[in-house]
Amino acid sequence: MSKKQSIRKKISVRLYPEETAIVIGFDTAMHIAETYDYLASEHVDEYSDSFRQIADIIRQQANENYYAGQEEYEEW
Repeated sequence: MSKKQSIRKKISVRLYPEETAIVIGFDTAMHIAETYDYLASEHVDEYSDSFRQIADIIRQQANENYYAGQEEYEEW
């Protein structure tokens, strides 16, 4: 009897002081980034630039760390 295997990716993360790592779905990350963009456009004040920076960081990290769940290599 074989064990059921789910497709997943194991990663190592190095954190600097005051940093954190979270694992969320790609769609959720994009929704959070869009929310920060909306806040930046609605509140044109000293916080709007920081909202845009947060949205950009979320998009960058989501795109760099996205895992599609497909095997990258053929099994031998």
